[in-house]
Formats: sequence, C-alpha cells, structure tokens
Amino acid sequence: MAMKGATETRNYEKTSSEVFSAVSKALEDLKVRITDKDEKTGKITAATGFSLFSTGGEVSITVETVPDSKEVAVTIEEKPKMKTVVTDWGQSSRDIKRLFTKLEEHLGIEPETVEKKTGKKKDKQTSTCPSCGQSVGTADKFCQNCGAKLR
Repeated sequence: MAMKGATETRNYEKTSSEVFSAVSKALEDLKVRITDKDEKTGKITAATGFSLFSTGGEVSITVETVPDSKEVAVTIEEKPKMKTVVTDWGQSSRDIKRLFTKLEEHLGIEPETVEKKTGKKKDKQTSTCPSCGQSVGTADKFCQNCGAKLR
C-alpha cells in the first residue's frame, strides 16, 4: 500500500534567489496555484487542483542554503487535500517528480546530474511516452502528461 503524500529533497549549485525564482516559474508552468510565497524564509505553499486523475494536493516547498557548501537544498512535500484519502497511489510522488523536472529545466540542469535524497534504495526506472515524449515510469500504465495508454 502506498504512503499518504510524499517528500523529496534535491541540492543545486546555484544561488538561493536563482532557485527560488526557478521554483516559482516551474509552478506557474505546471499551473499549480501558489497560495503563499516568502523569499526571505524560502517557503512557498501551493495547491494542485482536483481532477479525474487526482484528488488535489497541498504542496509545501522550502528553499534553503546548505551550511558549509555552495549548494541550495529544495525540499518539496505534497499531501492530498482530501483528508479521507488513505493512499494517494503515487500521485504525490509523480507531482513532485514533474515539479523537479520543470525546475531543473528552468535552471538549465540535466536531471541525471542532480543528487537525489529520496530515502529509497533505488529510484524507479523511467522511459518516455510514445505520444508526447515526456518521462514516464516503467510501471506507469498511462502518461501523466497527456493521458496516453502506455501498455
């Protein structure tokens, strides 16, 4: 059974203001509604909408400098909006992955060069959707970007 919500942290060798700006642009590109934003504290709260494929989620993003290094850590946490949702069946993880992918696109970073701290032993293999070309997990049955059937 899947966990309720998900969290992931990635580090970037950029300035905190550069990363904070890129996070804001990534949220806008993905049409995620920003509910609160404070660059001084490095915190952004946002909300994804309810749809046929999702119950919607509350997103919490923290951008902070890593002590004694030139890196900035970005932590994204998403929890389902509906309190009755026991499991989100990986929706939060997929939303976080899409947000990091868009963030890295704005930062001009190849996704393979980023240090991941997911807490898992091994990340799921990915491939591309034959319809739209976006990254999809090998276990996914439908593309999260265009909805095309993958198997």
